[in-house]
Amino acid sequence: MEATARPKGEGTVLFAATLFLVLGIFNCIDGIVALVGDDHFAEHELFFANLTFWGIVMLALGAFQLMTASLIFKRSANGQVAGIALCCFSLVAQLFFLPVFPIWSIIIMVIDVIIIWGLCVYDEHFV
Repeated sequence: MEATARPKGEGTVLFAATLFLVLGIFNCIDGIVALVGDDHFAEHELFFANLTFWGIVMLALGAFQLMTASLIFKRSANGQVAGIALCCFSLVAQLFFLPVFPIWSIIIMVIDVIIIWGLCVYDEHFV
């Protein structure tokens, strides 16, 4: 069998799409844990609001990310734009959530930046 050459950056876009799907799952888990009121979260460290508010925000963000992941896998330009916007929103949300669970928030913020990079560098793959 002869291997067909893939366009440059195809693997990077697939990696960004897969990472975006994982990020949506992470944010859903983050939201559920915040809603349950896990003792690992230091609620008194929040900048504003309470864990219920942030649980709803994270759960909604994760749900939108999961829906957008399918558009990114289909190489939709709308999915690319929505993915970048949702990652930017996730970065800001995690910045406010940082005092509550710092290590987790930093990991999510790094993943956000990697996804934004992956979606922006090879934008010719999106139609």
